[in-house]
Amino acid sequence: MPGPTMRPATFDPFGERLDLRAGQDAPSASRRRPIRTRRIVAAVLFWALAAGLITARGAFFDPSTAFGPDAPARVAAKDATVLR
Repeated sequence: MPGPTMRPATFDPFGERLDLRAGQDAPSASRRRPIRTRRIVAAVLFWALAAGLITARGAFFDPSTAFGPDAPARVAAKDATVLR
């Protein structure tokens, strides 16, 4: 019964020994899962931030600042002038 064959050691350009066992080159399912999880978390954080900004905009909207401080009075006036 022959023993395991020995491969010559391979080193990277900085002198570190490389482990060239089979299966290391292909990405495993466990490595893909954290990337997918990070993307999902990033998407959830993005939409939570977007919803928070829209909610804050709606809650603290001041119509008097939309077209100037006297806009509500001009709109309510009977002889309102048209803004061009």
